[in-house]
Amino acid sequence: MSAPPAGSRVAVVTRTRNRNLLLGRAVASVLGQTHADWHLYIVNDGGDAEAVEATVAPHREAFAGRLTVIHNPVSLGMEAASNRALVMAQAQTHATGDFLVVHDDDDAWHPDFLKETVGFLQREENRRYAAVLTRMTRVYERLEPDRVVELYREPWHDWQPHLDGLQLLSRNLFCPIAFVIRMSVVRQIGFYNDTLPVIGDWDYNLRVFAVGDIGTIDQPLAYYHLRPEATGSYGNSVEAGRALHARYNVLYRNALLRTHLNADPGAGGSIMTLLHVIADYREMVRQRLDAIETPLLARLQEIAEGQAVLSGTVAAEGPVMAALHELAQTQAANAARLDALVSLTERLAEGQRRQEQAQARLAQRLDEVQGRLGKLGFRAWWKRRWRRLGGR
Repeated sequence: MSAPPAGSRVAVVTRTRNRNLLLGRAVASVLGQTHADWHLYIVNDGGDAEAVEATVAPHREAFAGRLTVIHNPVSLGMEAASNRALVMAQAQTHATGDFLVVHDDDDAWHPDFLKETVGFLQREENRRYAAVLTRMTRVYERLEPDRVVELYREPWHDWQPHLDGLQLLSRNLFCPIAFVIRMSVVRQIGFYNDTLPVIGDWDYNLRVFAVGDIGTIDQPLAYYHLRPEATGSYGNSVEAGRALHARYNVLYRNALLRTHLNADPGAGGSIMTLLHVIADYREMVRQRLDAIETPLLARLQEIAEGQAVLSGTVAAEGPVMAALHELAQTQAANAARLDALVSLTERLAEGQRRQEQAQARLAQRLDEVQGRLGKLGFRAWWKRRWRRLGGR
């Protein structure tokens, strides 16, 4: 496709029903956009009208005429509610270059979501894109009586930098909160399928893709909120209605297949041949996995048995290990005592050595004294002898 020159007005559709605690957050998400050329259509699908009006009333001045509230007396369903807003949006947006986005009442945007998506679709090099998709972030939360408590966040796992149509045919890859569509494409493909109680967004995404490629912006600008434990009106349709989604997933694909076969009855042969080839390939892959899995499981079994034997041995030898531990402690105590004894012996030896040195010095001193005394005795004898000889 080649889109006409793009304007800047964005029709934002929000469907709600008795979830005013969440609706207030959605309203703040839209009002917080840095791109201000938008109009919000809130469709109250059979919920409390007064509660919805009370939720938006504090923001009337900030909306500055950019808000339309539609009250359905009874619930028509998500897609029928979207169509009511779409009819009004198409009547009010005179330019063919405007855009459409569904902002569910429990989700949110980064402030630059509209700025980045509108800017992408306005650029000349992106005229071939029918719509644009941004990254999403999953936000897990818990509801309390008067507030929403965030638990944790994680990236959206199905992100593709270049959206693959074959993948989109197999499953829905994204949510409306991250998806901006050219209004010219909306006029071409028509309204949402209001016969689908669920997966209507997947049907619409495929119809958009049938017109042209879907561009991507690799920035997490959309927040998809999940409340796995919530029930009733505050539960997510995907989480609270898994059985309904599974049922209509099959019914929807069956309907598409019948439409294709009715339009081209001969296509059945090609489809059957293709499915047979896929089945053969799956069988080949299964056999190869079995060939790898069998020895791997055997080895894991050996490891598990070895661990069991080791655990049993340790358990059985508990008393032995305790005795060895006690012996080790005794040896450590004896070693400490031996070290003390060696130290004491060394000190005694040092004392004995010093005593011997002192005795040696004393003996030497006595020898010296004796020598002197000896000399003194000889002199005394000589003097006596000399006097006797008359040599006075």
